[in-house]
Amino acid sequence: MRTNGPLQLFPLLRVAVFLAIGIGVGYAAFDRMGWGVWLLALAVSVLLQVVLRRHDLFQGALICLSALLLGATLVTIRCEALSRPLPHGDFDYEAVVASQPQARGKVLQMDLWIVGGEQEGRRVKASLLVDTFTQGNVQLEVGDGLVAKSVMQPPENFYDSHFDYPLYLRCHGFTATTLILPDHWQQATVNLASLSHLDRTILAAMKFRQATLRHYLSLGLDDEEMAVAVAMALGDRSRITNDLRDIYSISGASHVLALSGLHLGIIYMLLSLVVGQRRFGVFRELLIIGGIWSYALFTGLSPSVVRAATMITIFSLTGLLHRRRMSLNALALTAIVMLAVQPLLLFDVGFQMSFMAVLSILLFYQPVYRLVSSEYLLTHPVQKWLWAMVVVSCCAQLGVAPLTAYYFGRFSVYFLLTNLLVIPLATMVLYLTALLFIATLLPSVLPWVARLLAWVVGWQTQMARWVASLPGSHIDGININRLQLLLIYVAIAALAVVGYYMIRRNVRRG
Repeated sequence: MRTNGPLQLFPLLRVAVFLAIGIGVGYAAFDRMGWGVWLLALAVSVLLQVVLRRHDLFQGALICLSALLLGATLVTIRCEALSRPLPHGDFDYEAVVASQPQARGKVLQMDLWIVGGEQEGRRVKASLLVDTFTQGNVQLEVGDGLVAKSVMQPPENFYDSHFDYPLYLRCHGFTATTLILPDHWQQATVNLASLSHLDRTILAAMKFRQATLRHYLSLGLDDEEMAVAVAMALGDRSRITNDLRDIYSISGASHVLALSGLHLGIIYMLLSLVVGQRRFGVFRELLIIGGIWSYALFTGLSPSVVRAATMITIFSLTGLLHRRRMSLNALALTAIVMLAVQPLLLFDVGFQMSFMAVLSILLFYQPVYRLVSSEYLLTHPVQKWLWAMVVVSCCAQLGVAPLTAYYFGRFSVYFLLTNLLVIPLATMVLYLTALLFIATLLPSVLPWVARLLAWVVGWQTQMARWVASLPGSHIDGININRLQLLLIYVAIAALAVVGYYMIRRNVRRG
């Protein structure tokens, strides 16, 4: 099949790009244009596609326009749903605790889902002020109900940064913050009928995660080892101290603590080994997909985990159809599905970073990997593994470094060294975590597995700490604006196009 350019090979990529543009346009124009206008324009665009179906050029342009208008429609509907006015002054409500409460001085911070009262359905970031005399008696857990009275406030940014905290909260459905005084709440049984089946399933999964966490706490790991192991295995980073967070950030190993494609890829390989390889192909893939989504639900369904789980699902299903599994079309389909369900995810930092990392790997891995001859790599397996690790790390960094500089003003200089040292240890941590669950059936073996896990986690943190301590390990104070960020990615895209044509020319010569 002949094509006029590289973009025609990836039709879903164009749809995903214009869907994202439409979401951005719709969000910017939300205060001035309702969803009905966008929907009417979308209907006209679809009608024109039917009328002009014999004109390929117009068809392609109208498909892109329809994707743009669909994105604007979806994000406007979502923004309107989140824009209910906040009540004035104190008001009474019933709520369920939707995250494990975390003590911060005299305050317990938690997520609340309001299930009763005039603000039913609203999600709130709550700070519960604890009376000094009763602090030891407050035992709230995920899924507990309470009745309370407090003032709802719109979220605000805490410091001067490109990171938009109110927008971040809206991406995850939170539209208010509140401070609850000690005598303005009490624990109670509340009716969860107003929650969707998915929300109730998520609550049940979080309760199970807390039970698993209590099991971890009984193993005798020290605080630092426990914090890292829990973050990597359960997606709970609440125990990560600021110092530990800085160590992993400066060394370039933050992605190890945040559940992402790396973690789910390892889980996928583990499930593949357990289920087997070639027998019962469809049933095998369905089992693996079910296991992946169960783990994603268990860890809280963060955007990066949902992206990885969706991509693995597409990866498995396209494999059954004997199509190319890892491609730009698969990544684009993942983005389309996620943005159609939750358009505000486009503005989530984790969503942006995970997609840019995978996109950069898909664009640049093969051209860079082929710089070393395949004959040499086939005869030197160790060098082959090292070269693959180097290429993947550099390609992923190319995709996420501009975003890291924009949002956090930092660049980790020794990211490559960190990945070579830390990722093998991170893989061992996840395998040992799975072995730890199995070892609960063998009490005599459990302490040995726990000690081995603690040893590997300790070494991983020591490697990150050593890299962070090297001279010139990071560059801080980087300040780029949105236009500069856009221009950087335009330059990267131009580099990808040049690489495509260079490969195409070499193939023709060969």
